[in-house]
Amino acid sequence: MFENNVSRRGFVTGAAAVAGLAGLSTIAPGLAGADPKIGDQHREEEFAASDVSAAALMTFQKIDGTPVYYWRSNRGNTTARNWQATDAFYNALVAWIRDLRSLSSSYGSISYIVSAGFYVNKAGQHGAGTAMDLDHVRWSGGNTISPLDRAHASGTASVRKRYLATEAVCRRRFRYVLDGWYNADHADHIHADFGGMPVRAVKDSESDTKFVQAVCNNFRGSGLAIDGIWGPATTSAFNGLKSALAVTGDPHTSSSVWQSMLSKIATKGFANQNI
Repeated sequence: MFENNVSRRGFVTGAAAVAGLAGLSTIAPGLAGADPKIGDQHREEEFAASDVSAAALMTFQKIDGTPVYYWRSNRGNTTARNWQATDAFYNALVAWIRDLRSLSSSYGSISYIVSAGFYVNKAGQHGAGTAMDLDHVRWSGGNTISPLDRAHASGTASVRKRYLATEAVCRRRFRYVLDGWYNADHADHIHADFGGMPVRAVKDSESDTKFVQAVCNNFRGSGLAIDGIWGPATTSAFNGLKSALAVTGDPHTSSSVWQSMLSKIATKGFANQNI
């Protein structure tokens, strides 16, 4: 398993960011497989944009009409808050929340989401204004999913499926998605960012592999070690998952095939169905 030591800020500007949004599969295929090393413990004062970056960022309180709240200093707070991101990343957020609305439509509309940060004045994707930390989602029908409450480790299978469904929707739009299985730093949120687009199921990615292993275990009882190593057992379980979902094509090389497979995983997860 290799890690990317190249500055990831360079992937979010110009042609790379545009191509990432378009779901192309030709940009930096090796680097797209690497996982980032991210410190996501943000301080309140870090949300203020630096003078250098402020001109490149837009400010928002809602994503496509859905309010975004902050609970880290006041649980349950519904005060409007100013967030910042690049225009391109905000557009990806709009595509993401529309996916989420569509794939979870049986839950009703999305009442609000809660985030631990988008732009944060520090190095990395957050500092570039191209990352989101997702803490909580609430639907009008009363359903919620709360990575903030470590839902990935819930003793209730339906909650774990809903967590994985929500994560699958994130993976449709963002290359790097880090969850509670990835490491302890992400036990209380789902991190999603632009770096190294496009989206694919990359065997050399610890993040992608742990997600696949968690899906196979929670939807199919595969009994895999969630270790981030894509070995023969993971290959067999993944092929069984792919067949059960009637996915044709190669999710490892085709973004559209992987996105279709993620949609099917999300649909099953929101319906609390095994695969």
